[in-house]
Order: sequence, then structure tokens, then C-alpha cells
Amino acid sequence: MPRRSSWTSVIAVAAFLACGSNDEPKDHNSCGGRSCPFDYTEFDASTPSVSFETDVMPVFRRACGFSVCHGKESGSAAELYLGPKCPPADDDPTCTQGVPDSVGRQAILDSIVGVVSKTASTMHLVTAASPEQSFLMLKVDGCHNGAGLSCTVQDGAKTSGACGDPMPQSSDALCQSERDLIRRWIAQGAANN
Repeated sequence: MPRRSSWTSVIAVAAFLACGSNDEPKDHNSCGGRSCPFDYTEFDASTPSVSFETDVMPVFRRACGFSVCHGKESGSAAELYLGPKCPPADDDPTCTQGVPDSVGRQAILDSIVGVVSKTASTMHLVTAASPEQSFLMLKVDGCHNGAGLSCTVQDGAKTSGACGDPMPQSSDALCQSERDLIRRWIAQGAANN
């Protein structure tokens, strides 16, 4: 276990350093670009093991769009809560302090895993073991509007796409390494680990 934690911590820090801070403007094609739809034929979801607590939660909390749009248990955009806001970057640049405990993390998972998307009612927000069938992953990849889904535009959308804006909405796009952490966590079962 310590070995995995060390490895995943290295990945999280590398992703943070590769992406930079939220103060550096990037478009949704930065950090290695995006290709829609994502090609899962070449994606190895098995390694390394990804932890929701130490890998995924810090990405959700650090990304400004998540903390602003989806950082409140009630009243978050599209009723999607992804965890509390990260402390200021100077205090904790990788956003590992103040991560919700197991019960708090389970509440987040209960609101996204196996839950039908408010925007795309034919998809779950997160489909455990199936990132390609997870609306959250389509939004993070920026591939949601080209997926042929019937969507209900949510309040606050800034683009005219039927399925709304990519995630994060109005801040830096997540780097490919961060998107792959989320993708791998979903593929590995979207567990509270």
C-alpha cells in the first residue's frame, strides 16, 4: 500500500506541475490536446491503481471550475457535488489537505456513481467500470456535445452546445494525465478508496 501511495502521489504532483496553477489560462485543447471521441482501444485502465481519496479528489477540488460550480453540497450546478473547495494553492498546491473522510467521500460517490445525469438523461454521471459510458468523463474530455446525446441545457451554460459546457466550465482544461486519472478510477470501479 505505501508503494502505491508513493506512486500515485508522484502522478498527482507531476500532473499538477505539468498543468500549472489555475492562474495560467489554457483552453480546452491544452496539456496534450483532446481528441473526440476518446480512443479507448489504446487505453490501459489497469495500472497504476488509482485512489479516489489521494488522486481523484485533489483534482476535483483543485480545478477551479469544480470548486466554484460543484463545490457545495446543495446548490451546485446541475445538482452535481464533487467535494469542497481546495485551500489556497500556497497552502497546499496539490490539494491533499482537508479531503473529506470516508463518509464524506461516500456521499459524493452516492451522488454521482450510477446516478442519471440531469443534462443527459440517457447516461449516468459515472458508470462504474465504464468511463466511456460516463457523462462526467465526456464533459471532462470535452466530447459531450459530439456524442449524439439528447440533452437538457442547464442554467448557467456559457456555450450554445445542447449538452452544455466542458468541465471545468470557465477555467483551465484538465491535462490529459489528470483526465486519465479520472478515467482510470472509473474503469477500476469508481470505488471509495
